[in-house]
This record gives sequence, structure tokens and C-alpha cells, in this order.
Amino acid sequence: MGKDLLEMHKKNFENLLHDKKITNCHLNSDFVVTYTYDAISTEGKNKIPFEGVKSLIANGKIGNYSEREQKEVLNHVACFEKIVKLSESKKDITEEQLKDLHELLMRDILIGGVYRNVNIQILGATHQPPDYVKVYDRMKKLFDVVATSELDDLDKGIYIHAQIAKIHPFLDGNGRLARLTLNYYLIKAGYIPITIPLDLRDEYFKNIEIFKVEKNIKPLTDFIKDLINKRYELLIDELEV
Repeated sequence: MGKDLLEMHKKNFENLLHDKKITNCHLNSDFVVTYTYDAISTEGKNKIPFEGVKSLIANGKIGNYSEREQKEVLNHVACFEKIVKLSESKKDITEEQLKDLHELLMRDILIGGVYRNVNIQILGATHQPPDYVKVYDRMKKLFDVVATSELDDLDKGIYIHAQIAKIHPFLDGNGRLARLTLNYYLIKAGYIPITIPLDLRDEYFKNIEIFKVEKNIKPLTDFIKDLINKRYELLIDELEV
């Protein structure tokens, strides 16, 4: 039923866009601001408020916040613009493209695009990322699965997103990169991109942890599909006015 509802919303939305001769309202500046704010705030380290993110994206610089915090915002916007462009190819994302995205995400912050060479721990998590010597092999297996599986693009995006969160291949930016990759596959498949609202952060992390510990991706899949459906409903209501 979840997938049927999703396809119904997708078709209805596409028809409304066609009838009203509107393009890309789901990729507009309002979404970019909200998505970027949620993305940089999820881990709780970046303190730029919503209005600050909005001003920074519009003006390229604001006062009172560190250079790193500001670069995290601007780099995320650049990455989103890049995945929208890359999605036009309709191809699976490659390991090199993922590394390039991470390099852009970390631009002028730290060296990006390079897998970690140290072990890390995630505070409060039951599952801990694998030893760094296993990262290259785990990432190779991830892209082998993507290349050979019969998953559709929606489920591929959710799977890659979950695996990046589990492997934690880079020193920083893994969550943002995982969600960007998810949106790459949503856009590639003709769906609308989504953001994870901050008020659903705990539920989001809980579903990721279930996947990490139990290898059960269904709760995360249901959570993401519900977010897509809800965003479709909001956009459809706006277009039907």
C-alpha cells in the first residue's frame, strides 16, 4: 500500500505540474534552505539558525558564526546542486562520484574524498562503525551490490543511505552525504527530494540503528516513504489552490 500511495502521489503531482506549466517547484529555494538547515543541524554541532542559513545562502556570508559553520552551509548547497545535475544521467552513482561529493562537502574544512584511516566511535550508538581497515572492502561490496541488485532506485537510495550511515567511511560528513545520496536516487527516479525534519531526528536515528544492529531496513524504508508521501501531499495542496 505504501508504494501504491507513493506512485499515486507522484503521478498526481506530475499531472499538476504539467497542467499548470510549472517546473521544479520541489527543488526551489525554500526547499534548499530547509533541507540545508536540517542537514547541518541534525548532528547538533552547527548552530546557525534557520534565518541565518537563509541569509547565508542568499548573500554568501554572514556575521557571528564561524567560518567552518558557514562553509558547511554553502558546501551543502553546492552538493545538492551537483546531485540534481548528476541525476540527469539516470545512472547509478559511482564510488568515485561519492568521493567527489564528499570532497565538495568538506571543501575548505578538511581533506575530503578520502576514507578514514582511524577507528571512530559514535556516542550513544549500540552499533559502532567497522575497523578502518575494513572500510575499503565494505564500500567496494556496497557498490557491487548496487551494480548487481534488482532493487529499484527508491530502494537503492535507501540502502546506500543506510550503509553509509553504518560503515561511516569518512571522518566527518557521513550523515549529510548519506542523505544527499538518498536524494540523488529519489530525483533520478523522478520522485521529489526530502529533508529529515529536526523534530523527527530521534525517530530517524532509531530506524538507522535498527538497520545497523538487526540488519532490518524496513523501519527506515517505511519512515522515508512516509516523508516522501507527506511532502507530496503538501506540494499537491499548494498546487491545487
